[in-house]
Amino acid sequence: MVIIPDTTPVGRQVFLSGMDGPSRYKLDSRKTANFVHRFFHVDEDTGTVTVRRPLDCTGSFYTNPVTLWIEAWADRPGAPLDYATIPLRIVITGDACKHHSSVIEREVASWIDNAALSLPLPDPNPSDPDRLCLRQSQVILRVPPLLPRSLHACKYDFTSVSDRRLTVEAHGGDLVSLIDTCLVGITRIKLGLRMTCPGLAAPYDHDLMLVLHSAASSGDEGQIRRIRRQMQTAAPYFERTLEVAHVVEESDKGSPVTTITATDPENAPLTYSIEAVLDARSQRMFEIDPSSGLVSTTTKLDRELVDVHYFRVKAIDKASSPPRSATTTLQINVDDANDHSPIFEREEYDTSVRESTSVGSTVLTVRATDQDAGPNAELRYTILNPTGANEVFRLDPKSGELTTRLPLDREQHSRYSLSIQAEDQGPTQHRKAATAQITISVLDENDNYPQFSERTYTVEVPEDISASSSPVIAHVQASDYDSGKNGQVRYAIIGGNTAGHFTVDGLSGEVRVAAPLDHETNRHYRLVIRAQDGGSPPRSNTTQLLVNIRDVNDNTPRFYTPLFQETVQENVPTGFSIVRVQAFDSDAGDNALLTYSIEGGGENLPVEVEESTGWVVTRREMDREENHHYTFTVVARDHGDPPQSASATVILQIQDQNDNDPVFNPKNYEVVVSESDYPGTPVVTVTATDKDENPRLHYAIPSGNERGRFSITAQNGRGLVSLAQPLDYKQERRYVLTITATDAGGRYDTATVYVNVSDANTFPPQFENTPYSATIFEDAPEGSTVIMVAASDGDTGENARITYSLSGESVPEFVIHPSTGAITTTMPLDREIKGGYLLTVTARDNGIPSLSDTTDVEITVVDVNDNAPVFSETSYSTSVPEDASVGASVVQIVANDADAGLNGRVKYTFDGGNDGKGAFSLDPTSGVVRTARLIDRETVAQYSLVAYAVDKGAPKKSSSVTILVDVEDINDNPPMFDTDRIQLYITENSPKDSTVGEIRARDPDAGRNAEIHYSIIGGPDAESFSMVAHPNEGRAELITRIDLDYESPKKKYQLNVRATSTPLRSDIPVTVHVVDVNDNAPVLSDFRVIFNNFKNHFPVGPIGRVPAVDADVTDKN
Repeated sequence: MVIIPDTTPVGRQVFLSGMDGPSRYKLDSRKTANFVHRFFHVDEDTGTVTVRRPLDCTGSFYTNPVTLWIEAWADRPGAPLDYATIPLRIVITGDACKHHSSVIEREVASWIDNAALSLPLPDPNPSDPDRLCLRQSQVILRVPPLLPRSLHACKYDFTSVSDRRLTVEAHGGDLVSLIDTCLVGITRIKLGLRMTCPGLAAPYDHDLMLVLHSAASSGDEGQIRRIRRQMQTAAPYFERTLEVAHVVEESDKGSPVTTITATDPENAPLTYSIEAVLDARSQRMFEIDPSSGLVSTTTKLDRELVDVHYFRVKAIDKASSPPRSATTTLQINVDDANDHSPIFEREEYDTSVRESTSVGSTVLTVRATDQDAGPNAELRYTILNPTGANEVFRLDPKSGELTTRLPLDREQHSRYSLSIQAEDQGPTQHRKAATAQITISVLDENDNYPQFSERTYTVEVPEDISASSSPVIAHVQASDYDSGKNGQVRYAIIGGNTAGHFTVDGLSGEVRVAAPLDHETNRHYRLVIRAQDGGSPPRSNTTQLLVNIRDVNDNTPRFYTPLFQETVQENVPTGFSIVRVQAFDSDAGDNALLTYSIEGGGENLPVEVEESTGWVVTRREMDREENHHYTFTVVARDHGDPPQSASATVILQIQDQNDNDPVFNPKNYEVVVSESDYPGTPVVTVTATDKDENPRLHYAIPSGNERGRFSITAQNGRGLVSLAQPLDYKQERRYVLTITATDAGGRYDTATVYVNVSDANTFPPQFENTPYSATIFEDAPEGSTVIMVAASDGDTGENARITYSLSGESVPEFVIHPSTGAITTTMPLDREIKGGYLLTVTARDNGIPSLSDTTDVEITVVDVNDNAPVFSETSYSTSVPEDASVGASVVQIVANDADAGLNGRVKYTFDGGNDGKGAFSLDPTSGVVRTARLIDRETVAQYSLVAYAVDKGAPKKSSSVTILVDVEDINDNPPMFDTDRIQLYITENSPKDSTVGEIRARDPDAGRNAEIHYSIIGGPDAESFSMVAHPNEGRAELITRIDLDYESPKKKYQLNVRATSTPLRSDIPVTVHVVDVNDNAPVLSDFRVIFNNFKNHFPVGPIGRVPAVDADVTDKN
């Protein structure tokens, strides 16, 4: 072997093949490829090998290494070496191939080449020139000088000698005799030689064939040709024991694959054949040209059916006798053509995701498979309609993981339809793709509060509306954008309806009158109406309904007294106010606006009444002598429709002049009146006296009567102070009234009335922040404070002291402190049982009667990670074929976590479990178990995987599950024999149909795939035997079809047996040896023994041999 760079200049010597003896050299054209002659030259005189053209190391234009066969011979008799044929391997290196030059060098160094040398025997016996007799340790010849001169610098180690009579002396390299022996005729000796040469990285082996012949014939031209033939009658051989070729699938029938050629030393024509190894299907897919060795396809190939084919290639030299042959193994790799489109696991994916899912969360993982290989099977995922609403999603191009990239809102978009594509990465013009649809439903979260159509509703209702028919007076309406129970709204009145005058329909929101209304009792109502959804926890909102009670004229005017008596001096001027005949009406507006008039009393009545005030005044001078007594009726009529009226009788006495002033006794009065007293309620009676005869006193309130809250009338000579208008403790808590008592003559006296207004329970409590909402962790201990509610009351004292209580449906989990309004837990909470509560809190004052207000308190129980994921099955069992592609779906495991949010979000993993030593992978989001590599049932028939479901809480909680995966058998293993040759023995004379022996192979597959069928497929003696199968036992018996006789010329039989597990098979040669038995009797012919008897001497010891013959080889005694 020689290593030279591709920069070697033309004419440079690369090898000296000159040897001691030959005088002529040339390239052996029978063994050397034609192109070699163009690049290298061998000098015919010296054997020097030189470069003829620039070299190339890439192997693009010719093979690298280059093999030269150099032929050398001697023209003169007596030369120590008369003929030689030597192989030379030239390895070309360079920058273009530096990455694999060392690989080529190691490969070439592993080849064992054969050089052949023809040498005449030294010092033959003149009497017998074809014989050379040797004594022990006698030197025959020295080997190193016989080698080419370029190899003289190498170190030699002789590793073997084919002839046991000879050996090579280690130090000198001499071929010597081990014993006394003779070499006769032509002797072939094969030497094993290991050489370590300068410039080579490692030693390499070489075989040296020495052909020794008689020196007497070395000059005979015919003898020389015979010796050459003797040297060259070796079997053909292939350069490599394994040839690897590639062919693209789907190529047309007849497409060339590779050319496999062997070298025949005699340059004889070779016949090629191929036989499929392992898989019988390969045989019908390829053929070889018997002359050229061109391997071509016989059909279109499908890589996905069989991706690698193995053949035994045989080259036969039929010209030799017997025919010689050589074999090599051909591996044909079927390269992928992009002939398969990707296939999604599902054509349509349907999944759901909660609208509260955080950005970046995984929705699902899509997966497609492609039966092609390499880039043709590498898939890239894309969304075909990524714009618009679908912008909220992102699809990972490699993993197929679909995640959220924007927040979701079901109320804006509740359903998404994505078109996705999986495209392989084959050549751009040949890429194939598949599409699938993903439908994503956004699950509703109760994230919207009910919204009323109006912030405040106002309605006016007549007070005489019939409550018995429950008339609808208003319709409140709230909408909730959520869906399902989260969007179902129910209505309730939670405030302002303490007397139960109103009801609301929980579903429709219709507000009805449930009890009679009275404008005079309550002129308006402020109802608090709650709209609450059905979510868990529920969400609610409130609105106010202002119900104004419209007055109807249902009350008649009333006078403070039915009889008014008054005395007046006869000399009072015209227009003098005598007495105020005052009435009041409980109605409002025009229904309470009164007009006074006089009825009766005659036509010449000296007085009249003011229409608006009810004051009776003189309209002319009165004369006691004319009439000292007048009686008439004053009518008070309201402005209602129809009007209501009332009347009172007025008696006037006309007196002479008086000379005494009225006198109050006492002068000061102190009274207390409640602000809740109605108009007309008596406050105090003041008394004045007049010493004149029959005085008629007139009482009035000239000052202190702010906003006309009080009125005074005369009754039996006394002044009755009454309420004219309602009082308000907050506006005025004390009044100081000045009361005058005036007689008919204009004399008067004054008194002071101190009116203290007492607080009435007029203001109900009002909550400050209604409605309330609060959160509490579900692991909060018993007695934890959730929230404090607070209400205020505009009253004072007991009327303002508030007591809190829980009303409505009983909620035993909570209690409220009656004084502070603190709501606390009474027992442990569990969000998974109930996620929220809606409490109704009542704040009631301690007035008489007490007033109250209600509000809602919405309590949301916040999740803590107190639940581990729970698998839907206690264990999973499934199966997968052993030829499943990498990434094939095996089973989907499902676990649910009762917690919420991240605490309830489950991730699947094999970490901490068992993934079958890397055989399986687990999708962390979907829980789909897939194959992570190719599996083999014959290696592992069943996997017991352990997977975990882990939530994302802190701390994390997890649970495990066992997944049993049975690997289904595929017929991927050919039957195998325990040896490479079967030797059977049978005794001679066994009758026909005798059992020779058992043929048994084993198949690691299972079931029907392990059933083996045996047959005899050939061999020179195939017709002499038959096969009897025992399929249930997995064996067959070889049966004789002929009689066997050891004493016949045939003692050994050869045949070939095949074990088939369709379509796979294995062949084995079988040798049947016939064993001799003692079936022949000795044969003794007549004979005569002659004794020579001498006197006094009798012979002892053997005196002769009995001429008996036995045909049995084992019976020779």
